[in-house]
Amino acid sequence: MSLSYFDANVCIGKRGLKHPLSVWKTEDVLKIMDQCGIGAALACSGWAKDYAPQYGNERLMEELAKSSKLFGCYTIMPGYLGDFPSPEETIRDFRNKNMAAAKIYPMTHEFTPDERTMGEYYTALEQQDIPLLIDANEIKLRDSSYCLEALLSNHPKLNVVLLGVYWDLLRMVYPLLRDYTNLYLDLSLTQTNYGIEVLSERIGADRLLFGSGLPQMSAGAARSFIDYADIPVEDKQKIAGGNLARLCHLALPAYQKPDNDFIAQEAAEGKPLSVFVFDSHTHILSDSGGCGGGRPMPRGDLANMAKLFASMGVDRYCAAPWLGIWTDSEAGNEAVLSMARQDPKVCPYVLIDSNYVADVAQEARRCHIDHKMPGVKMLYTRTLIPYNDPVFDPWWEIAEENHLFALMDYGMHPNFLETVEELAIRYPNVSFFLDHAGRSFEAATAYAPYAQKYNNIYLQITYTTVTQGVIEYFVKEGLASKTLYGTDSPMRDPRQQLGWVAFADIPPEDKKLILGENMRRIYCRCFCK
Repeated sequence: MSLSYFDANVCIGKRGLKHPLSVWKTEDVLKIMDQCGIGAALACSGWAKDYAPQYGNERLMEELAKSSKLFGCYTIMPGYLGDFPSPEETIRDFRNKNMAAAKIYPMTHEFTPDERTMGEYYTALEQQDIPLLIDANEIKLRDSSYCLEALLSNHPKLNVVLLGVYWDLLRMVYPLLRDYTNLYLDLSLTQTNYGIEVLSERIGADRLLFGSGLPQMSAGAARSFIDYADIPVEDKQKIAGGNLARLCHLALPAYQKPDNDFIAQEAAEGKPLSVFVFDSHTHILSDSGGCGGGRPMPRGDLANMAKLFASMGVDRYCAAPWLGIWTDSEAGNEAVLSMARQDPKVCPYVLIDSNYVADVAQEARRCHIDHKMPGVKMLYTRTLIPYNDPVFDPWWEIAEENHLFALMDYGMHPNFLETVEELAIRYPNVSFFLDHAGRSFEAATAYAPYAQKYNNIYLQITYTTVTQGVIEYFVKEGLASKTLYGTDSPMRDPRQQLGWVAFADIPPEDKKLILGENMRRIYCRCFCK
C-alpha cells in the first residue's frame, strides 16, 4: 500500500515565541517531509500570523519558490481600516500569487469573524471556490453570531477547513460535521481513539484531511493515524491527500517513499512493526462504553484495544484503567487484574487513592505481592495528595523491595521534579517514569537533566502535541536508553504516538530501545531480589 500524502497544516517562516530547539526554516520542513514521505504541503506564513498578513504573504512567496512541493495559503483579514486590500483586490492578489487556499486568524488579528466584518470576503472566496482554513482556537464553534456555525450556514458553498481540533472536543465538532457538508476537518490534534474509523463510518472519508502541524508537530505521527487506519484503502488515499488536492484544485502529489529506515517503512505501509514494542502507558477502559471522565474514548475496551495494538505490532502494554485513575482505584485494580487474566500482554499498574483506601499497605501488598502487579501509578490531579506524602511510604517500601516501576504524572503537582528526585534518592530500586516528558521542549529540557543524573529516572514521551524533534533531542543528549514509548491510549489514539518514534530522525537501534527494549529491561527487574 503506497499512499500519496498532501499536508493541509504546515507553517513556514518565523513566528513568535519559538523555543530555541524548535525548527522553523523551510529547508528543515522539506527535510522532515522527505523523511516522512510527504509529497506536498499547503503552507501558511508565520510572519503573516504573528506580524502582518500582507507582509507575511509576500515573504511566503520567497519560501514557496524553494520547492515545487509547497503550495501557498494566503492570510486575509478585514481591510476597512485601510491596512488590508478590499475583497476584490484580495482575490486579484491571491490569483497573481498563485495561492491555493486562504486562512484567517480572528483571535490573533483581533477582529470579529461575523457577516458584518467579513461577509464580503467570505462571499468572494465562495464565488471563486477558494477553501478557507481556520485554526480551532481562533473561532468559537457555535452559540454566537460570529461563530463557525454561522459562517457555515451563511455561506453553504464556502468550503471551510477547521484545523487543530483537540481530541476531546470531537463531541462538540461532530454535530457541525454532520449538519454542514462544507465543513472539513484536519486530523492533526483530533487524535480521538479510533477516531478515523468512527468519523469515516458516520460522515464518510470525503471531509477528513491529513494535517501534521509541522514544524511544531511530527508529520510521521500524523500519517500513522492514516497508515494504520482500518478503513478501505480508497478512503485512506482520500484522507492522505486526495481531499485536499480536490479542494485546492491541484493534482495529487506523486507517492514519495520515506527517506528513513526499515521501521519507518513498515509503519508507512501500515504493517505491524517487526521490532519489539512495549507500550509503557495505557488506560484501557473497564467496559465498552467508550467514555472516560466524560471524554470520548470510542472502542477503548480491552478487546478493541488489543485488536488495535496487534495491528501496530505492540507486544505488551502497561495498563492503568481509566476507572482507577479517575474515580475508583479499588475497582480499577480489580478491572486491570481481570484484564491481565484475559490477556497475558497486559501489564498492570496499581492505583491507591488514600482518600478512600484506609489501609494503603494492605492494598499494596494484595496487588503487588499476592497478584504480582508490577506498576505503581499516582495521579495528584485526582487525589490532591502529594506523591511523597507519608501515607504512601508503605507503598513505596513495597515497590523498593520488589524493584517495581512508577508512572509519575506532573499534572498540578507542586514541586513535581523535586518530589520525584526525593523519591528516586530514597528508593533507588524503583524505576520512576517522568510522564509526558515529550510534550514540549520546555518540558524536555527541564526533565532531561534528571534522567541524566539518576539511574532510576526515565523519560516517557507520550502527549497529543507529538513535538517535532524532541525524540531526536533526547537521543542527542545520550538518553536513548532512558526514553520510553507510551501512548496514554485510549485517552488518545495510540497510532500517532507510534509514528512519532517510527519516523524520528534517529538510528534504528535507538528506536528499538525507545519502542520496547528499555521497558522490557525495566519490567524484567520487577520482583527480582
